[in-house]
Amino acid sequence: MLEALEQARLLVVTGKGGTGKTTVAAGLAVAAAGAGRRVLVVEVEGRQGLAGLFGRRSLDHREARVGDGVNALAVDPDESLREYLDRYGFAPLARLLSWAHLNRFITAAAPGLGDVLLVGKVWEAATREAGPDAYDLVVLDAPPTGRVVPFLRAPETVAELARVGPIRSQADRVRDLLDDPGRTAVVLTCLPEELPVTETLEGVAALREAGLPVAGVVANRVTGNRLGGRAGRLAALAKDPAPLAAAAAAAGADLDRPALETLVGEARDRQRQLTRERRLLKELRAGLDGLPLAELPFLAGGVGGPDEVRVLAGQLAASAGLWTSPRARVPGRLPSRSGAPASRGSGDARPAAGGARG
Repeated sequence: MLEALEQARLLVVTGKGGTGKTTVAAGLAVAAAGAGRRVLVVEVEGRQGLAGLFGRRSLDHREARVGDGVNALAVDPDESLREYLDRYGFAPLARLLSWAHLNRFITAAAPGLGDVLLVGKVWEAATREAGPDAYDLVVLDAPPTGRVVPFLRAPETVAELARVGPIRSQADRVRDLLDDPGRTAVVLTCLPEELPVTETLEGVAALREAGLPVAGVVANRVTGNRLGGRAGRLAALAKDPAPLAAAAAAAGADLDRPALETLVGEARDRQRQLTRERRLLKELRAGLDGLPLAELPFLAGGVGGPDEVRVLAGQLAASAGLWTSPRARVPGRLPSRSGAPASRGSGDARPAAGGARG
């Protein structure tokens, strides 16, 4: 994962729904920006999941600055179709389609075309070579694992249908980027639970079978081992909580017997959960056959905005062995190709009315 994250131009983040892939995508973007990379983070599902994580009410098809070194956008299929037609000299047709509200009809009628337009927009951002709008890394908050292979292989499907012409040319260029392990890396998110672990292993197998470059897995919301070696005392405390009562009294807390039993019971439940998660993560690591596995802690208050994203970014950086301090460059990595300041966008970050849950 270290080599992939240092060298990748496109980082695709996927995972079963509910595993926090959008949060992980945001965290990876912030971590990369902390290393001095100029980053664009992109969502393609129209859920506005990224917006709240960066303290914004919404994102649109315009690249907007959402943090130090991080821009973001939400790719819109209709806008992508208009841009595509305009690029190849069909601007009047684009305006006509918009006026007649036929954009969705066109993309729905051609299998895979909508996904190609979305992936094509990401490809265009990831392959800019110089100038104020160029990026070192594009992080894509991709569809869930159940849909990610058809989504990423849409250019191949369209290329088989369109034998010649600009659509075929763009599909081939997009496919070349996605197939290149030197430029593209896929990261899956997972929870330390039975079904997500199983589906993650199936997702890794499906991506590998499709020839897509998998870089690793991020296990999200992992229970921390706060008790450490002291957990072995819980069984004895359940039988005789007197030592706990003495410690509580010394700390100025007067706890009766039911309160002490509740505390010990919750601690034992937590340790059972920790043991179960450790077992599942061990199974996951074994099934990954050498792929890296990073862990993110469970945050009691959830992930609702930029502060929590920065916490997870630090954890991701440490887990991947990439960056240990803000704005510290990776040794041996060249500076940004352009050396330019952050890309121009549609506006700076602004506070959100409410935070999204991570």
